Amino acid sequence: MRKATILLAALLAASLTTTADAAKKKAAAKPDPAVAAQQNTAKFLHDAMNPYMATAKPAAPAKTAKKTAKKAKKMKAKKKM
Repeated sequence: MRKATILLAALLAASLTTTADAAKKKAAAKPDPAVAAQQNTAKFLHDAMNPYMATAKPAAPAKTAKKTAKKAKKMKAKKKM
């Protein structure tokens, strides 16, 4: 019984230190270029499937009736001269 308890304590301590060390290494490690390449590929394929999503701009607001009426009056006045 005592051997099982010691073995369990040793395994538990080993697993906790391994997990903590792995977390420290992961936080301090540089980003993997393979992961960046995979993300770039995913973005590329997303844009390929939705080509207008990246460049879509909202439509310009329509000109007001007053502006078009003023333009029409100016054009008529120029034609009369």
